[in-house]
Amino acid sequence: MFAYLIRHWRGELPLGVAWWLNGVGLTALSLALEMNLGALGLGQGPDTRAGVALFVAAGVALLLLVPAWQVIGIFRAADRHAAEVGTPLAAYATQGLATVLTILLALRFVMFAGESYSGLRLAFPITGWHYQVSVHGRLLEISGSISFGLADEVRAAIAANPQLRRVRLNSGGGSLSEAQKLRALIIEHDLDTDSSEGCSSACVSAYIGGHQRLLRSSARIGLHLPRNPGFGLRGPLTPAYAAELRYFASRGVPPWFLQRWIASGREFWYPTPLQLWQAGIVQAFFGPPRPGEALLFL
Repeated sequence: MFAYLIRHWRGELPLGVAWWLNGVGLTALSLALEMNLGALGLGQGPDTRAGVALFVAAGVALLLLVPAWQVIGIFRAADRHAAEVGTPLAAYATQGLATVLTILLALRFVMFAGESYSGLRLAFPITGWHYQVSVHGRLLEISGSISFGLADEVRAAIAANPQLRRVRLNSGGGSLSEAQKLRALIIEHDLDTDSSEGCSSACVSAYIGGHQRLLRSSARIGLHLPRNPGFGLRGPLTPAYAAELRYFASRGVPPWFLQRWIASGREFWYPTPLQLWQAGIVQAFFGPPRPGEALLFL
């Protein structure tokens, strides 16, 4: 097998084998795999720092190094074909097609790089995606992004402060899996939740775990579908997020609210206070509303 890889890299394989098998065939196989990750149970992203690092390393190998091996071998096989077989037209045509393939594979890698950057920001302290955990009497306050390691820090804070009764969540979101771990802690210790500045995206998945859920009237709840669904998405929802919405339904959130959530797509939807109260997301408001807004009716 290794000898075969070296032969392709050096351009020693027949041009037809290099193009059709190692170029077109291998690319089609990898795309088919990516388009069916959800059906294979592989669509959920990694939820640990080690998992993210492994995911990025595998992506670089499969989406950058392998395509480089494919294209360079095809170009070298075409040069060899033109020199030895004496039909340069076929060789140049293949190189032209290989150039198009190179562009497509490069675009594919750029998409992966964008998604990987988001994952790296959640897994490691990059570009300001940090969180802060502080305790104020019976209140534990979380601010910043919901990134990996947050749930472990909150668990330690709860263990050290058994008097805690409420978790304040002021976050624009982050990792869904980390928010789910945080929610499990909130439920385990029967804690209330509130937000004084705003809770959006994955933050809401932790917020819904509160025994009593409060919201400052000047704050907002922001909802949207995942921004980076990855390959294999055949509808508006990934399998992991569809399961998350089923969890919200099990907490009493009505179908009309969930349907409106799905309809919002990847753009943020900020429900009105009345909608949040009717859906049971927020059970009570405190503090003055935003200027020009009534407490419930907008």
